[in-house]
Amino acid sequence: MADYRGEFFDFAPVIFLDCAYHGPFPRSAVRRIEQAIELKRNPAKMEAHHFFDITRSVRARLAPLVGAAPADIALTNSATQGIAAVANGLEFQAGDEVVLAGGNFPSNLFTWLHLRRQGVEVKVARPADTCPRPDDIAPLLTRRSKVLALDWVSYTTGARIDVAAFGELAHRAGAVFVVDATQGVGAMEFDAAKVSADAVAVAAYKWLLGPYATGFAYLAPGLRDRLDLQTVNWLTVEGSADFDSLPVDEFHLPPSAEIFDVPDTANFLNLYALEASLEFIQSVGVKTVTAHCRRLLDRLAEGLRARGFQLSAAAEPAHQSTILCFQAESPEATRKLHERLRARHFAVSLRHDMIRVSPYLYNTEDEIDALLSNL
Repeated sequence: MADYRGEFFDFAPVIFLDCAYHGPFPRSAVRRIEQAIELKRNPAKMEAHHFFDITRSVRARLAPLVGAAPADIALTNSATQGIAAVANGLEFQAGDEVVLAGGNFPSNLFTWLHLRRQGVEVKVARPADTCPRPDDIAPLLTRRSKVLALDWVSYTTGARIDVAAFGELAHRAGAVFVVDATQGVGAMEFDAAKVSADAVAVAAYKWLLGPYATGFAYLAPGLRDRLDLQTVNWLTVEGSADFDSLPVDEFHLPPSAEIFDVPDTANFLNLYALEASLEFIQSVGVKTVTAHCRRLLDRLAEGLRARGFQLSAAAEPAHQSTILCFQAESPEATRKLHERLRARHFAVSLRHDMIRVSPYLYNTEDEIDALLSNL
């Protein structure tokens, strides 16, 4: 396998094993940001096409990561915005139901709980190990269920759900299936249509190596037709590229997900960097990322088991991702171990009394061994 460490900056003295927290910029992204800075430093270089070319390019690079067409992609500033497009866009009646898992990331939790003010019944599944399985969800779905919202990969355990099985459950009940895929897209292959996902929300600052406040949402054509558009982004109006001939009395929106783009879509500093990071991922290939991370995490899991640590559900073959979590004999012991690792320059996260390890292409087997030797 090629050595990609040179594509990133040196983290020394830290061993950075925390891509699930923030994915670092490749060097190419920093160079691209410098180009964006130049446009703002000297706006005379900024032309009308810059506002449209970058959004078109980023959209085209994001689409294949979820098996979609560019027309199905909305550019957002977060996973929250993508989920909110569905939560705010669907017409809910008192008595309608939303089903979700208690282990969802807050963006895929609070957005739905907020609907209770409209009389919507929000049912929260609480599986024992926080990894929802179809048997946990099926009993909660009824003919009144309007949405099933789940995370593809748990941010607390790293466990990956059988997303296709849940998509089938949702559609059997007549519900819209919404997936927060932030902790997986870019690191593992994903096909929204094959898993029957109607909406997929992704924050791009983790496994897509983008800036904070970047993201996207896949919105299936059948779902888009049901969503009320809360805010019109003038840049998405048909003919907006011709600024001097914008319509006055009436306007038309394209039949695509871009109408849900975040306003001021062409944020040059953010999108230039994201474009470069996506180019890097595309050149490497998602399968390469998956294989490298899995090799490191398999090595880590073996060492953890030998030392008597308890592993999360992400260690099970059916639930593996590019994240692995573990814990010591008690929550207090786990917290102290995390503090010790941080003091010894290992960047790992503590989530719900578990230590979360999430390597990337810049990490090596030697670094995994170093982590194990410091436990």
